[in-house]
Amino acid sequence: MHLRAESLLRAASTLSFMLAAPPAFAATPNPTPNLKTGDYQAQWGALTVGNPTVYGRNNVAANIHPTTVHYDATSGTYVVNDGQQNISFARTEYVAAKSSAAYTYYRDTATGATLKLLNQSPTNPVIALTYVTYGKWTPVPHAPVVLNDNYVVFGSITPASAVPRSGSASYNFMLDGTWQQAGSPSGKTYNMAGSGRLTANFTGATMGLTVTPVATNLTNGSTIQFGTLTGGGFIDASTSSWNATSRSRAADGTKTLFSANGNFFGPQAQEIGGAFTLSRTLGTQEIGAGAGAIVGKKN
Repeated sequence: MHLRAESLLRAASTLSFMLAAPPAFAATPNPTPNLKTGDYQAQWGALTVGNPTVYGRNNVAANIHPTTVHYDATSGTYVVNDGQQNISFARTEYVAAKSSAAYTYYRDTATGATLKLLNQSPTNPVIALTYVTYGKWTPVPHAPVVLNDNYVVFGSITPASAVPRSGSASYNFMLDGTWQQAGSPSGKTYNMAGSGRLTANFTGATMGLTVTPVATNLTNGSTIQFGTLTGGGFIDASTSSWNATSRSRAADGTKTLFSANGNFFGPQAQEIGGAFTLSRTLGTQEIGAGAGAIVGKKN
């Protein structure tokens, strides 16, 4: 009787532990639940920083390129291309320790490249989007390149026939990017954030822009305030695309140029997304440059 009671007690204790213990592996999230397997047209904002002993003072380059992101829904794999090779980020390369309700992180085991992907979710604390997302992917740099940050924006682009040809709409957006001061790269890399508004005049096929970028130094937390930049551009309904540019000149002659290329997303152009570049020059001297992503939704 005593032995039986002891056995039952041990069994109950074991069962209690099994029920209370957390699972050994957390479920891998799906940051893009609305995407199906296929190739997605994308905008790519690229910031490349070279060793100034090789490239000289003007060693920072920011550019926008069209590209394609391939997604495999079965394996949860995203494939990007840096112009020379494909880099894939699979569900099995998910990094739980760096992921959050806002972003899902991956590290490619073959190359060491990393991907920070915005979660498409109504509860995303940064921005709640359904049809567009963006990823920041950073390969391991190879000399004489010292930094190569890439921002790719993709999703369900609005069919051309569904882009309005009349009326207007405004879209509030957030931006995420990287800024680099020219010259020696040590201690001169900044994270860019900010917000803005795009105002689409579908009747006139024009786009209005207001944006307030802020760069925060990754080493010491100091900031660069670019102020509120305004400008405009055009809408091409036949390709569900838009562009916008802001040019300004300070009293000391410093020129600031902000440029963005993007698309409308969703079945009725409910969201917008695009890549941007930002640069500052004084005469022929480069002060710094940055690149990143814009995503937002209709007000």
